[in-house]
Amino acid sequence: MHRLVLLLAIAITTHAQEIRRTPLTLNDGGTPDKPAVFDGKGMIIDLGIDVTTHDWEKQGDVWASRGPFDKHPAVEDVQRSALFIEEVPMRIMRDRTAEKQSGEKGKVIFVAPEALQPGQMGFKADGSIYFRWPAGKTPSTAKIYLPPAGLASCVNIACSYLTVKNITAQHAANDGFNIHGNRVGIRLENVKALSNGDEGISAHETVQMDVVNSEIAWNGSSAGGVADVNDSITIYTNCELHHNLGAAFSFAGKSHRVTHCLIHHQAKDIDLREDAKVEQVNTEWRKP
Repeated sequence: MHRLVLLLAIAITTHAQEIRRTPLTLNDGGTPDKPAVFDGKGMIIDLGIDVTTHDWEKQGDVWASRGPFDKHPAVEDVQRSALFIEEVPMRIMRDRTAEKQSGEKGKVIFVAPEALQPGQMGFKADGSIYFRWPAGKTPSTAKIYLPPAGLASCVNIACSYLTVKNITAQHAANDGFNIHGNRVGIRLENVKALSNGDEGISAHETVQMDVVNSEIAWNGSSAGGVADVNDSITIYTNCELHHNLGAAFSFAGKSHRVTHCLIHHQAKDIDLREDAKVEQVNTEWRKP
């Protein structure tokens, strides 16, 4: 009997820590009276590619790849991150002064390796990556991850009246949780959106969504850990946001509500764009 209980406990633990290496697209919703529920039961969706053992060129705390990584061309879009040191997203830096002085329209010039600050990165002409190790991470002791090729998100919601719960989404090239279209009745519950190239959570078009008891952290978007845009209507309750490269929240949608949330290790709590409106209730921002 004891052996049976032990095997059952191991099976439950293994299931709770399931790691998925491909994006998850959810197409099957419910109705207003009976929303569908997708319970990940602790599922981790990790799209990261471990490149720690690559033969890096090392000049102190500035490292460079020996040539570009397969299907990973230089990323010109500085809004997102293209490399992670453990959980930390690297910020892509372009030399805007040099670009302007070149006199060539559309010319892309990245900040030189020696001029990078900790936690910043760029690309050589051949697409090779270079970066300066972030503060708090010791060279050769932390893992290095690429997001996947292209612009994949971890979780894509393509239906209405759906509750998604108990999923961790990390190392996407795009968003952790991406919701496009005319979707209503969306609820994210007890999810974690960690270390994604763009936003942790992003609602677009006319999405109506509630997010509760969730963590959004270490995401690489220069906009925010959350970026809800277009005519979206969203509510965040009892969420924790921290260490995102941009603001905690970036809102350009129709209307938003942030209630009983904790924001820390963020230079800015909420960035409002266009005519977005936001209501805040009992939200704490622990300013750095």
